[in-house]
Amino acid sequence: MAELVAKRYAGALFEVALPIRKEQLFKEELLTLLEALTTNPNFDQLLKSPLIQAQEKKNILTTIFQGKISQEVLNFLYILVDKRRLNYIQEIIHEYKSMVDSAQNIVEATAITATPMSREDVLRLQEKLSATSGKNVTLKNEINHEIIGGVLIKLGDKVIDGTIKNRLAQMQEQLSQIIV
Repeated sequence: MAELVAKRYAGALFEVALPIRKEQLFKEELLTLLEALTTNPNFDQLLKSPLIQAQEKKNILTTIFQGKISQEVLNFLYILVDKRRLNYIQEIIHEYKSMVDSAQNIVEATAITATPMSREDVLRLQEKLSATSGKNVTLKNEINHEIIGGVLIKLGDKVIDGTIKNRLAQMQEQLSQIIV
């Protein structure tokens, strides 16, 4: 249900943004809202609380965001209040971000390594992934000390495992299949 609601509302906002060419602006504003919700759990609970009246929620949103986000996004938030869909706000924001990224041919990737990659290495890997995938890749580096060495890349829904741990597991599998 949450996925269906998120797709419907995110799609509606995307259709509003497209003709006025504000897809990126709305995405940035929604990500700011998402950050406010995740860093302030009380604010998130306040908006989702059934004990607080719709008009009171609208007044809170107006007080906090008037002049800081576009009127279209603020009106969108009012619609979510009226339709009692604020419980799905985070899913809607993620879905909207995915729609904008897809329209702009952007895909996010994560390079998981044992030690931090240098900025140059991240940019070089990002360029290679962009060239091979045909998409604009935005790459971030995460650290996982369980990886002995090498890199594990998560590109959209694909996983490229170039870690030493994986190579050792493959070698072990090959050696176990050798008949003596």
